[in-house]
Amino acid sequence: MRSPNTFIAPGSVLSLQAVLRRYRGKGGAYLLPCLQEVQAVAGWLDENTCMQVADSLNIPLVQVHNVIEFYTLFYNQPVGKRVVRVCDDLACYLAGSQEVVHACARRLGVDAHHGGTSADGEWTLEIHPCLGRCEQAPFLMIDDDDFGNVRVDQVGKLLEGVEK
Repeated sequence: MRSPNTFIAPGSVLSLQAVLRRYRGKGGAYLLPCLQEVQAVAGWLDENTCMQVADSLNIPLVQVHNVIEFYTLFYNQPVGKRVVRVCDDLACYLAGSQEVVHACARRLGVDAHHGGTSADGEWTLEIHPCLGRCEQAPFLMIDDDDFGNVRVDQVGKLLEGVEK
């Protein structure tokens, strides 16, 4: 696991400070967009970063933690540089999402039952109860890219396509 101090690229520290300055004093109404931008820069939201966000917005730290814990797309632990999310709701499950999860897990070298981050820190596999795309089952996301009606034989090409 990387330490918070080494996870943020050197140039990103300036970007993080720029994001925090932009939201300074704006209050809790700006917590979600601020966290989204901060996570885009830092990769995840460690305790020090959470304290900086709370201080910048002038809100209690517990409010920052509550939002991070509620929304599954905020991370309070390191994740890979690339994130694969596979939907496993009923529609996706019936359409074969378990096979897609297993294909992703084999390719990324992570646990097929719980997901996780690859040993090299490049990839994280997440299994989500719903990604809201039942009509495209089985559905997965790679970072912000959506892929519907995914077949097991497509997984390798999908992952290779975003590695470039």
